[in-house]
Amino acid sequence: MATRAEVKNTRWSNLPDFNEDVVERSREDIGKMQKGRNPPAHIKGGALESVKEAGRRGANRLGSRAGLAGAALQGGYEVGRAIDEKTGAGKKLVDATGLGRATDAVVNKRDKVTMNKDAKQRLEDYEDAEIARKVDEDIAGEKATKREVDYKKGGMTKSKASSRADGIAQRGKTRGKMV
Repeated sequence: MATRAEVKNTRWSNLPDFNEDVVERSREDIGKMQKGRNPPAHIKGGALESVKEAGRRGANRLGSRAGLAGAALQGGYEVGRAIDEKTGAGKKLVDATGLGRATDAVVNKRDKVTMNKDAKQRLEDYEDAEIARKVDEDIAGEKATKREVDYKKGGMTKSKASSRADGIAQRGKTRGKMV
């Protein structure tokens, strides 16, 4: 069995070696990962385990490369941000190249939208219809809440719309039965 020192920076290591071509090694690792997940049907026994292990090592190396690349990207961004805040170099660069004015022109151009006469009329009609619907709903609501009183034979009756809380209307002295 090989020791860690003997395996370090070789194809059998779990950690990537940055002295080699990173792109080429990443391609190899992707191929090993795919082969480890879907090994050929003719591979059996110890060879199968060896292929799967190679796929796991390739995945570890790819994950390490991605993590290190992300850390480098984040570090570079934060250093650049600190330099820009301290010196204002970014704003000066954008102003010098004219990109700031071009960006503002594009953004302001998109904000200006005009409607033609037909569109304005449709919008007004839609708003008028919305107001009319709202008024109709208010009127219907008021009618539903008014109690209708009808005096017959000396007593008072309630309409079914204004029934008791249990859902059974009471007329005169007769009560409904709860089921």
